[in-house]
Amino acid sequence: MGKRRFLTDFSDISLLKLSAFFHDIGKIRTVKKRFKDRETAGSLIFRKEVSPELALGKKATEFVSRLIQHHLDVVRLFYLKKSGYLNRKQLNFFWYENKDIAVYLFVLTMADVYATSEDEEFLKEIRLFIIYLQEYYFDYYVANIVEEHLLSGKEIMEILGLSPSPAVGKVKDMLLRQQISGKIKSKEEAVDFIKSITL
Repeated sequence: MGKRRFLTDFSDISLLKLSAFFHDIGKIRTVKKRFKDRETAGSLIFRKEVSPELALGKKATEFVSRLIQHHLDVVRLFYLKKSGYLNRKQLNFFWYENKDIAVYLFVLTMADVYATSEDEEFLKEIRLFIIYLQEYYFDYYVANIVEEHLLSGKEIMEILGLSPSPAVGKVKDMLLRQQISGKIKSKEEAVDFIKSITL
């Protein structure tokens, strides 16, 4: 943190502060039920309305929009764990989607909960949960999850006898989801899986 630059005027720290300022902007649209959730609404508002006014540039806009979109992910996972419903699939997809911005999400989460709660026990639990998420990443995710595509589109077409079509992309996406879920770790398992798919 503190080393990424977005154009010459913006550092990751300044954009993190900007994300904190705008993280709940989606509330102004979800009140009128125009969007399903405030994170999606906020991300779109920032991307389409706020960023053009600030002339942030594409990379900075994407960075802030993603932080707004995912700013409640850590708290959601925390409550799932607290209620006994958190599983590895949910943890794996959190890390797959957010590993490049995770440290910023952790800071944003802590800023958010400290601004909205004075419950010391709750704040302590959130801090410990963030440590738990980091330990999970290094102890399990890195060692067990295969993120790179085990089969190329060409290989999928050859194995299934498909021509270039949207079906190939669909199979590739289904396979990747199985990999991130932790169910497939080798090329042989990937081949068996795609052969079992009914298109």
